Amino acid sequence: MADYGTIRTQFVRDRLRATRWEDREYVQQLMGIERVIIQGGPRNGVAQLLYDRLVRRYPVEHGAILTELHRGEVTTDSSFRLLCEAQQVLRHRQAQFSRDSEEQAEKTRLDRLTRAKSEWMLHGGLE
Repeated sequence: MADYGTIRTQFVRDRLRATRWEDREYVQQLMGIERVIIQGGPRNGVAQLLYDRLVRRYPVEHGAILTELHRGEVTTDSSFRLLCEAQQVLRHRQAQFSRDSEEQAEKTRLDRLTRAKSEWMLHGGLE
């Protein structure tokens, strides 16, 4: 069971105040990020994998916690919302870029296959 009294950052306390009981796992995961940063990083390979997963899942929250712990700068609710919106735009653009890259790769593959087939047939191969 999580000990919410151990929360060290205002940011995580603010997230707790804005989170319903049913969604408490979110706050617990933020507490995990906070705990790993405070202890100076993950202690072993498994902890590193879990931490990396949390950082990928909550990049804005990770940045806010890290900033508060290292520089003492608290991320306000309005700043957090703006950062989350920016993160969503970034994810959308990355997804679009990924789709475009996949489409281009498929087009290139089909073009190569068409050229190879033409070469094949030019040299007498059967269709």
